[in-house]
Amino acid sequence: TNRLKAARYYEMGCSGGDATACANLAQMYENKKNADSNDKENALQLYAVACQGGDMLACNNLGWMFANGSGVPKDYYKAMGYYKFSCENGNDMGCYNLGLMSNVNNIYGIDKAQLSQVDLNYLACNAGDMMGCANLGWIYANGDLGAPLNNHYAAKYFQMACDGGILGSCNNLGVLYQKGLGVPQDDQRALDLFSYACDNGFESSCRNYGNFKEHLLRVNPNYGRLFMPYNSYEIP
Repeated sequence: TNRLKAARYYEMGCSGGDATACANLAQMYENKKNADSNDKENALQLYAVACQGGDMLACNNLGWMFANGSGVPKDYYKAMGYYKFSCENGNDMGCYNLGLMSNVNNIYGIDKAQLSQVDLNYLACNAGDMMGCANLGWIYANGDLGAPLNNHYAAKYFQMACDGGILGSCNNLGVLYQKGLGVPQDDQRALDLFSYACDNGFESSCRNYGNFKEHLLRVNPNYGRLFMPYNSYEIP
């Protein structure tokens, strides 16, 4: 049958290192009519292989299996880890499911006392708490609280928090643009962010704007490289 042919092709692809083929084969096992425990276990293992291979939907699906006890004992903390990994690597379903886990009614019954500050801020950010997003930006910008230094993630969460009205995050995002950390170096974008935060009452941004604007006067009309390195801007 076509299903058997598809399964054989997926098996070949998966054996050859194709993560998407592994994920597709996992779905066939998971969605098999009258799937038994062996089918669920096969699906779980294949999703794990696909996730490790970079298939973010597989990471989300692996999280779902842990969240719902499908083929494995329920483990909300593992589920959240897979959802978080999937979300931060661009999978919208992972973000959606992570958001469900951060539901204010705590529909999953998560014991937040067991979570790290990083995880708590993930939950807060995905529940719409912009300070949680701001805190994540700071954590990643500084490599703090056990999280690795990652300026790309720092910029992402500072942008979310800035859009949500956290002026300190607008300033911090400006610092990243000024230095080209996690984002393309962009003098004008940095100035705009400093100016916005300053105009709305964040005093550190006023100083950053003034100092940076004064320094840019030393450059050519095309705003080329600065005559001297300027490294005094810091994320507070």
